[in-house]
Amino acid sequence: MNEKERALIRYICDGDIRKAQQQTRIILDELETKKDQQFKEHMIRKLEAKGPELIELPFNLRELLVAEDVTNFPESRFLLRETEAKAVRETLSVYRVSSRLAEIGISYIPALMLHGESGCGKTMLARYIAHKADLPFVYVRFSSLVNQYLGGTQSNLGKIFEYARSSPCVLCFDEIDAVGMARGQKNDVGEMNRIVIALMQEMDRLQNKVIIIGTTNRFDRLDPALIRRFPIQYEIKRLDYNEAICLAKKFFSYAGYDREEFDGDWSMEEFGESVAPSTVVKKCTDEIVSRMIEEDSLRGTQKEDDIIAG
Repeated sequence: MNEKERALIRYICDGDIRKAQQQTRIILDELETKKDQQFKEHMIRKLEAKGPELIELPFNLRELLVAEDVTNFPESRFLLRETEAKAVRETLSVYRVSSRLAEIGISYIPALMLHGESGCGKTMLARYIAHKADLPFVYVRFSSLVNQYLGGTQSNLGKIFEYARSSPCVLCFDEIDAVGMARGQKNDVGEMNRIVIALMQEMDRLQNKVIIIGTTNRFDRLDPALIRRFPIQYEIKRLDYNEAICLAKKFFSYAGYDREEFDGDWSMEEFGESVAPSTVVKKCTDEIVSRMIEEDSLRGTQKEDDIIAG
């Protein structure tokens, strides 16, 4: 028995399922023999299919935040293009030196703004960053954050950032334009202006050990002062044809299928020169569902034939 196997058994005996799953993934990744490949791929798919585990939050935050353990992020079906990889590297590099910056009195939060049209994978990339940083992924429930009473939303923001200060995490403001629209525009609402100011003040008080990610498809409408609080900014674009094919192949492979098994050049016909990743995933999912239904039907027919023959 080697040290990795001992660690796995120790985590299981201690009841630490998260670390046991992490150790299992390490052991699986090291399997290289041909006879183990099918088993390895199947077990990795099962690990990743578990999805993020919800992390219990203090009672007063359960309506405001959702916290996920993204240890089992499905990397094998995730397409990371160079633009996204650069955003990840830059964010994690700042995060790694954040403690040293704090020691010399420099406030520099690893804050990333991802912008681009809907369906291009901004939130998924934020989860991937949390996975690589080995931090919980915490996102804001805007439906509960915005309070109808005067000062209520600012109070909710205070609770959220207080949690972030005490619990290192990736704090994601998905669709941050819901509370971060530019001030000074026609028909401004005073309460919304105060919310933008409160958000910026809370960010200024954050410690360096928290990663903040904002996502938006209305980047041009955000308050310029709020944008400056995000020193790292990247636009996430649609996939070109080759990238769409690459994502489709990864998705089919993840599900245990070969892309070539599916007839027709549906990617070119339906997607054209550019497409949102969410559209590719939906099309692949539809194809896989149809194939599984067909396979299940054939198995049922074969079972009936066997019964008749018996």
